[in-house]
Amino acid sequence: MKVIEFGSIKDNKIVPAKLKEARVARGLSLAQLSKLIGISSQAISQFEKGETKPSPATLIKLIDELKFPINFLCSSNSDESEENVIYFRSNKNITKKLKDACKVRINWIDRTYSFINSYFDLPKVDILSFGELDPESIDKLEIEDITLKIRNEWGLDQSPVGNLIDLLQAKGFVITKLKIGTKKVDAFSTWRNDVPYIFLGDDKDSAVRLRFDLAHELGHLILHKNIDKEELEEDKELYDKIEYQANYFASAFLLPIETFNKEVISSSIDSFILLKKRWNVSISAMIKRCQMANILTDNQIRYLNSQMIKYGYYRKEPLDEEIKKEKPYLFKQAFEILIENNIFTKEALLEKLELNKDEAIEMYSLDESFFKRKDNILKLIK
Repeated sequence: MKVIEFGSIKDNKIVPAKLKEARVARGLSLAQLSKLIGISSQAISQFEKGETKPSPATLIKLIDELKFPINFLCSSNSDESEENVIYFRSNKNITKKLKDACKVRINWIDRTYSFINSYFDLPKVDILSFGELDPESIDKLEIEDITLKIRNEWGLDQSPVGNLIDLLQAKGFVITKLKIGTKKVDAFSTWRNDVPYIFLGDDKDSAVRLRFDLAHELGHLILHKNIDKEELEEDKELYDKIEYQANYFASAFLLPIETFNKEVISSSIDSFILLKKRWNVSISAMIKRCQMANILTDNQIRYLNSQMIKYGYYRKEPLDEEIKKEKPYLFKQAFEILIENNIFTKEALLEKLELNKDEAIEMYSLDESFFKRKDNILKLIK
């Protein structure tokens, strides 16, 4: 990888590819960054290719605008692994720039996972294999059967799922929340080196919708693991099909038919509010489950939908503020243990992550004060 040295910035060696990575991570085109820092697009392109180098003053502008620490731009870390298919929700509305920004974050999380994996015995991936499923032929009955087998394997039986993030992390999934800055990205997921990654957009206020997004991505990772990346990108009908399948999977996994069917005793909104409290699934998703699984009649579904519209529940449902959001803890727990055992100071850890404080706090679900708290200097003697 090409490295450029900047004599006026002592001992710093800027990697041109990292300049591009920083720009892509911020979702900026060459033209947009050019306008922000007052340098031509052509000049920035030359910086990123290593054909020329920015002056120290220009470099400072780049660092300030892109909001990356200098050690990020000096890092030789780069992703050279084969890119697997990435499952984006709301894929049709996502620009290439936004997709590329998300892909950069996949690389960051993957590197951090490898980093903590060198210090800890992390949970092994525990997912039943269903062979090479054909998305063109997967039907609702097969999805119902798959979700039931997964539930039985994970000891869930027909009961409501508790903390879904806790469950999946214990099964070897790597989960993180990202403030993408747009509601166009609900969530996305991918496989890397046989490890499943799920990224949740943290722009939603509703805990139950985040849980459904999580179950939706679980569906993609299980049902569509062997799907062809190029085919998915080119075939809109195939994309619509796998989105339907992932939605159905999420619904069936969170609301197992045998138990949920027995508990739907009325088509009143009040009864669904009680069910929401028990199952931690949105009322709108439960109505959809009742429709897709023929639990209620068409007239009952129409009545429920009219009530949802009447009370404005499609915008905000009852209990949305009461049900607490689940938070990933894998990275937070690993970082705390590394610090408590004096393997890293907070400053050294942040240096290792190569991110600014705010971004590290967001990506790894850390407390706002994580990097502000003082390291312990006292030790108990009794």
